[in-house]
Amino acid sequence: MQQLFLKLTLIGSLTLLSMLSSNLFATGPQINLTSHYVTAEEANQQGDRQTAFKEFTIAAHKRDARAYGKLGSMYLYGLGTPKDYHQAYIWFHMGYLTGERESERFRDAASSMMTRAEYLKAVTAAEQQRLKQQLDKAPPQQIPPVSQRK
Repeated sequence: MQQLFLKLTLIGSLTLLSMLSSNLFATGPQINLTSHYVTAEEANQQGDRQTAFKEFTIAAHKRDARAYGKLGSMYLYGLGTPKDYHQAYIWFHMGYLTGERESERFRDAASSMMTRAEYLKAVTAAEQQRLKQQLDKAPPQQIPPVSQRK
């Protein structure tokens, strides 16, 4: 049963990756977001943190929302780059604004490592990055599971 689940998960992932790389979901100007993110993921899995960091950075600056939390993690833990809680806060905040569930918790963890002055600078820098990324001020609303609705 577990093998069947893994096969179905792999097939679904490959299908989605194929659709994304062929831009079936794209609207407007065609931007290849997948290549930098995929290259970063592959490098990260192979332990090449410098390449992963570089490629996640490119993907994030090209507004690939999948890269926001990954880049934040690299800054938070010093993977492929020196630890930088300020930058970790910024990129986790971008992830939070795009609906990544764990980004808020990691953003708060990064902020707990900063002084009050550093935190205020990070908040300002995150707002500037939000504007560059053209993101809304609030994350997308999560629809609660049916069991939690009134």
